Amino acid sequence: MDAIGRLLRPPNLKSVTDGVKSVFIPHFIANILLSTSFFILKTLPPICEFLFEDCSLELKQWEWLTFLGCVIVLKNRKQVTVTDYLSVACMFAKVLNLVLFYQISVPYAFVYGIFCLLHFVFLPLPVYKGPEFVTYFRGPHLKNEIARDKRVTWVICFYAAWSPPCVNLAPVFAEISNEYHLDNLQFGKLDVSKFADEAEEYKVNTSSFSKQLPTLILFQDGKEKMRRPAMSAKGTVVKYVFTEKNIINDFELNEVYNQCKKMLPKAKKDKDVQQEKKEN
Repeated sequence: MDAIGRLLRPPNLKSVTDGVKSVFIPHFIANILLSTSFFILKTLPPICEFLFEDCSLELKQWEWLTFLGCVIVLKNRKQVTVTDYLSVACMFAKVLNLVLFYQISVPYAFVYGIFCLLHFVFLPLPVYKGPEFVTYFRGPHLKNEIARDKRVTWVICFYAAWSPPCVNLAPVFAEISNEYHLDNLQFGKLDVSKFADEAEEYKVNTSSFSKQLPTLILFQDGKEKMRRPAMSAKGTVVKYVFTEKNIINDFELNEVYNQCKKMLPKAKKDKDVQQEKKEN
């Protein structure tokens, strides 16, 4: 499919259906159960009678649950997919569940924390395994590759494997690489959680509360041309929603693609000449 045609294609019911289907996987089913576990155990006889001696929520607990609902709505205002919305909602819900269990019994909170840890380890969010044209860099190899041939334009994703936003971006970035890659328009990824020196060099904050994960940077002529999320004049991170349409528009990928395609014959010719010289 032509890249421009893909960009202009209107949303359809299939995409919505696919979004709903993506929720019915072990990761999200277990996540929802963990997020609602306190409410279920506290109100479901005879379990509630055995664990808590009564089967009703206190007024304060209702207030906290109401407050949780408000927080989830506010935090999810700009989420664009069902899975993104659910991931954020479950994260806040599990924190509240831990607090509620702790108030009643420290051992209950400990056991609940163990279940959350087991969920994180054994039922992580599935990693995208579809078609992609992405180079995975290790440490200084990224800098060396960008400097090696400045005729190549690079779009690099700086990510951390433990970050949910980075995991959510993976299929979007893969599809874009599959749609736009050329010999002189390449896509790459670097796990900044493993290569701290490169994270510092490219000014990507890797802390648990970082708003720079993921970060996309466009390199042309061996230099950074733009990045998202951008930094404000005050040095704060400008919030950015990583959708396919936003990335294509903001990085002007259609224009970059056409420019690279025009330069491709010359680049290939130069490459063939260099290869011939090496052989002789």
